[in-house]
Amino acid sequence: MNQKLYMACAGIFSLAMLACSESTNSPVSGTAEEPNVLTAENDISSSSIEIPASSAEIRELSSSSAELPITSSSSTEPSILSSSSEIPLLTSSSSEPPIPESSSSSHSVLCKTNGGPCGGPGGGDLWYPAYDYDLIQTDRYAEDKSVFGEKAGTWFLETDSSDGGKSTIQWGLEYMDIDWDGQSLIPVIEECNGLCGTFALDKGDLSYDPFITIGFYVAGFDSSGNPLSADVSNWQGICIAFTLSGASANVQLSMGDSLDKAMEYALPEEFLGKSYGKSSCFEWSDFLQPTWKSKDALTVSGEEAARRLVKVIIRIQAKSGSKGDFNILGIGSNI
Repeated sequence: MNQKLYMACAGIFSLAMLACSESTNSPVSGTAEEPNVLTAENDISSSSIEIPASSAEIRELSSSSAELPITSSSSTEPSILSSSSEIPLLTSSSSEPPIPESSSSSHSVLCKTNGGPCGGPGGGDLWYPAYDYDLIQTDRYAEDKSVFGEKAGTWFLETDSSDGGKSTIQWGLEYMDIDWDGQSLIPVIEECNGLCGTFALDKGDLSYDPFITIGFYVAGFDSSGNPLSADVSNWQGICIAFTLSGASANVQLSMGDSLDKAMEYALPEEFLGKSYGKSSCFEWSDFLQPTWKSKDALTVSGEEAARRLVKVIIRIQAKSGSKGDFNILGIGSNI
């Protein structure tokens, strides 16, 4: 009996000790897991601080946050940022730089005439063929219009015939030729939407390359028929829209016979070249006397010529036998 009682007590004591042991160990097991939980929370917190590295990342992450596991968001950020280059909005913005480039390149063929085109349908602020017909508005920006006389802004034509050359011009209408005198150019301008024709350069007895010139008088003539000059420096230069084939051309600034002679006809000039509907704009300072000018000839700058300008000349000069077409489409200031 005593032995059975002892065994029973020993069993009860063992069960009590086991229960106490489990009760004592359970808090330890719990605290061993808590650091892992806190570490995970700290990772989430730190990753949420690092995500908004840029506004672009915030937009990307917010748009796809429903699909991203929070604990792995930092590891997926590189793929999000790389995929942003494929989003249509960003792709379209990346294509924007060429737009101003094409816009600016189109400006390169426009005259700076109040923002409008110099050539083609637009004309120029000094001569718009569709409205101005055969008269260039040379006094448009003049402060004193009284200095402009008769035939101001009218076209003229010259060839090398007086020097022994045999060059010719045929206007855009067959019935008009080099011998016209006082005939209106309006029919030609209406036909061509500009001043057009063909030329054939023939050296004849010249010792230099043959030429033809087309130009306009700036201030016209006084009552005695003497050419007048005008200060057109406020044009800030000149723009010319033209088509030319078969030879190149220069644009020259003439100050009248006496000063041109003193310059030994080394007039301030700029190169126009050949063109198909091109607009070329020059500042007055761009006009320089040619390199063949002698040291004894009068030196004149483009700015000085613009203050006493008598004629603007487009000179087409090339080897004998050269032939081609021309069309002057517009004349503008360089404002």
